[in-house]
Amino acid sequence: MKTKLALAALAMTLAAPAFAQSFDVATATCGDFASMDADTMGTMLLWIDGYTGGVAGDTTLDLGRLQQNITDAMTLCAADPAKSVLDAMAEVSLPQ
Repeated sequence: MKTKLALAALAMTLAAPAFAQSFDVATATCGDFASMDADTMGTMLLWIDGYTGGVAGDTTLDLGRLQQNITDAMTLCAADPAKSVLDAMAEVSLPQ
């Protein structure tokens, strides 16, 4: 277990240079998202999934559900590039 945690921490440390700046995820539009590199996109989507899970009180990581949520959110984003990525992910992942 400690080895897995150490490897995860190392991976996050190595990825850190890609995130030279911080930003408010709530203000990132689908259009902004489309111009991000793949690593930033993946990190942002995982962050949003964790955030929306926390809002819903859901502490599980379901990779199949996450992939479906991403697919559904990207469909919404394609239809409205001005939409917030956070709003798109929340719309497809939070219970209505």
